[in-house]
Formats: sequence, C-alpha cells, structure tokens
Amino acid sequence: MNLSRRMLLHAGLGAGAALALAPNSFAEPMADWRQGYATPPARGFDPAAMKLVRGRAPRGLSGALYRNGPAQLQYGSAYASHWFDGDGLVHRIALEDGKAIHTGRFIQTNKRIAEQKAQKFLAPGFGTVGAPDFPVQSSDDVNAANTSVVMSGGEMLALWEAGSAFRLDPVTLETRGPKVWRDDLKAMPFLAHPKREPDGRLWSLAVSGPNVGIYRISPAGALESFGLVNIGAASYIHDWTMTATRLIILVQPWIQTRSTPPFIDGFEWRPQEGMKILIVDKDDLSKKRWSQAPARAFYHTGAAWEEQGGVIRLDGSFYPSPVLGSGGGADEIKGKMPAAPRVDPRLTQITIPLTGDAVLTETEYLGEFPQVDPRRHGLQRRLTAMVSGDSPNRPGQTALTVYDWESGKADVHDFGPGHMIEEHLFVPKPGGASEKDSWLIGTTINIARQASEVHVFDASDVNGGPVATWRAGYSWPLGFHGTWAS
Repeated sequence: MNLSRRMLLHAGLGAGAALALAPNSFAEPMADWRQGYATPPARGFDPAAMKLVRGRAPRGLSGALYRNGPAQLQYGSAYASHWFDGDGLVHRIALEDGKAIHTGRFIQTNKRIAEQKAQKFLAPGFGTVGAPDFPVQSSDDVNAANTSVVMSGGEMLALWEAGSAFRLDPVTLETRGPKVWRDDLKAMPFLAHPKREPDGRLWSLAVSGPNVGIYRISPAGALESFGLVNIGAASYIHDWTMTATRLIILVQPWIQTRSTPPFIDGFEWRPQEGMKILIVDKDDLSKKRWSQAPARAFYHTGAAWEEQGGVIRLDGSFYPSPVLGSGGGADEIKGKMPAAPRVDPRLTQITIPLTGDAVLTETEYLGEFPQVDPRRHGLQRRLTAMVSGDSPNRPGQTALTVYDWESGKADVHDFGPGHMIEEHLFVPKPGGASEKDSWLIGTTINIARQASEVHVFDASDVNGGPVATWRAGYSWPLGFHGTWAS
C-alpha cells in the first residue's frame, strides 16, 4: 500500500508448561474451514501447552516460532471488508525440552483500541472505506500491525507495510508502542518484509508513492542510515529482495492512481509497461541500474544472489495479474466459498543480466509464501520452500513443497483436504552447514479436530512427513508471516 506520510503518514515457557490444554475457545464452534477466519477472544490466548501427537521433538531444537495475521474480522453481524484489514494477532509457540507452549496476543494499536471500545469497524484500510469521522493524523492511526514479525535488538516488531513497526515484549507479547527509529521518521512506513543478512544486519523499505526510503539497521537494532531512491511510479510493493551487495526492487505494473479509501481500488494494472527491476548498490544508493521484465504481479519473493560476472538471480511466486483486489477474502470471512475462480502463482526464477532484459524461468509448481535458508540470504543456494496444493471444496492450501533449483525436482508433503497449511520457515540445525541441514517449522489448522498444529519437518526428507507435531486444544485464525528466534 503506497500512502503519503501525512495521510497514512524463558519465564513464559516454564509457567505455561504447567498448564493443561487451554480452556480458550471461540464463542461459537466452527466445525469446518471457517475456523480459519473466526474471531478469537478479545484477550487473545493465554499460555497453554500443546500436545505432542506425532513423532518426537528433534534433539537440539529450542526456540520460538512467532506468527502474525489479521484476526478481528467480525463485530456482531458486521464483517471486515477485506482480509488484509483485520487487527494483528501475534502468536508465540515456544519449543523447548520436547514441549510446545502457545501464546497469542492482539497488538494494541490505535485502530484496535478505538474499534474495541466502539465494538465496530472504524478505520479506513486496504479494502475498507472506514467511518467518515474517524480521525487520521498519521499512518499509525490506521495501522493494523497484522502482517509479519521480526526480531531486532532484542525487541519483537510487529509489521504492517504502510506504517510504523510496533514493539512487543518477545515473551509476553505485550505491546510497547510504535518503533521510532529517528525523530524525523516517526510514523514513516516500515515494510512488512525486511531482509536480514547472515551477519544480522537488517534492511527494510518505506514506500510512499514513487519515493522509497531505505532503512539500514545494525545487528544490535540501531538505525545506521536512511536514504531515498525513486522508482519512477507509485507501484504496489509488498516485498522485495537483495543480494550480498545489491538491493533489488521489483516495480510491478500495478500502479496507484489515487489515495482515498479503499486504497486497493486506487491501483490500476498496466501490463503493457511490463515489470521494471531496480538494482541499487548497498554502499552507495546513487549507484543503480534498471532491467526490464515481462508483466507479472507478486506479493512474495524468495531471495536473490549475484553470480560471478554480475548476473543476478532471484525467485518468487508470480501471478499473471493481481489478485485479492477490492473485497479480497470477504466471502471467506463470512464462511462462503469465493465466487471468482482461484488463481495460484507460479514459482519462477528471474535472471537479470548486466545489461538487457531480464529472463523468466517458470516452474510447473504453483504456490505461495516462498522461504529460504536464512544462512543463505543474498548468497547462492538451491532450495525454496513454499505452501502449495488446494482442496476444491474450500479455500486454503494443503501441502509443503521444497523445490531444488539445481535438480529441478521437488520434495512434497500433502496433508490432504483436512488441513489448511500456513508458511513454513527454515530453522538451521545446530552445527549444520548445508540448506538440508535444517528443519522446516510451520502451522496448519486441522479442520476435523478444530485445532491448530505446529509441525517440524526434516528439510532433507519433506516427503516423509513431519518428524514431530504438537496440537493445541483449540484453533486460531489463519495468518500471514512469521519468524524464528532461538
């Protein structure tokens, strides 16, 4: 969402382990896939033990999986206008000593506090008009903080692409307020997909029309610099990527033509312009070049690397045209199958030469939420994990796919129509070096059990199924993105 700055300018584990399966539950039982969009208790979820129902905890696995997503999608008989506009609910699943403890808390944004008090939707958003008298002085008045999370300097940050990151306590998930990197950057957008170098340095973007700010943040969480580049158009930017030495911004031809809510309706698809790719030197933002590619829409990249001679390769999930426009997810939120036919993105690699047009190599695999080994961000690699598969009788996906770019083969585990799968993350094994020396950790909703589950796969044998699965005593709504912290 490209908005002007003015307009939208381990104590917990020990305590939770003593609890029985949580008494938390939704007010109304949801016996099918609609539980993926149900509104949880206003308090969120107190720490509760999950039950090991498959396999055994891998030796050496210790840390926490954090996830974020929109969760307040209904007030009384009124439903959210767009899935992207629900209030952020952050989950912490602590894994240690073979046990799993789940906690979930809503981020206490200005939007959340005002709407909870009124018990109705008020703020304008991605697909929401909002109440005409709702006061908007900066982007943080409408910030839903509902898209992703990242650790920085010992703080957990909840992210939403058009406003500030929100600071959370990484154990209790208590909201500490918006992150101010510098006084003149207050309420400046902080993209929901920051990128971390293997040494811990963090990069992120601030998108506002054709002007893009670039945050460079030290491994200790301090702002090192903030600069600006111009991408030539007010393109929709949700994600981007980088190599060891370059920042890569993909300017898809989905262009904002007005800035009034609902903001998604202000974007125009211009396939005749193709997709333009800006490559910027990390050490000197004035050093940049462009490459042209065929028109594609996208939400998520995997990662990029630069080969000897300057050729750059990146991968991601690319659509032939934009999806989730006005009213995106509105049917699913109400428990209805969407009327429009489903369009899945294709896993694609883009090769950017030193000069000339970029080349797209499309695989046969359809899927979303691509992830790579964090030790290989910006470096040459082979593997990309993504969620894939589908059920004809409900929304959502069913399978985990790991694609090998070197062999052209994929390793797949399909949970089947009884599960709705979410993003899975690479978690390096202690002492391991290769990409396959990793676990893949993520969540599903077990529809029949009305329960959320966390699964651990061995990245070298995804087809073999999870090596360990823990099940909660309840389900929580589908979310977007997460992070792992050891």
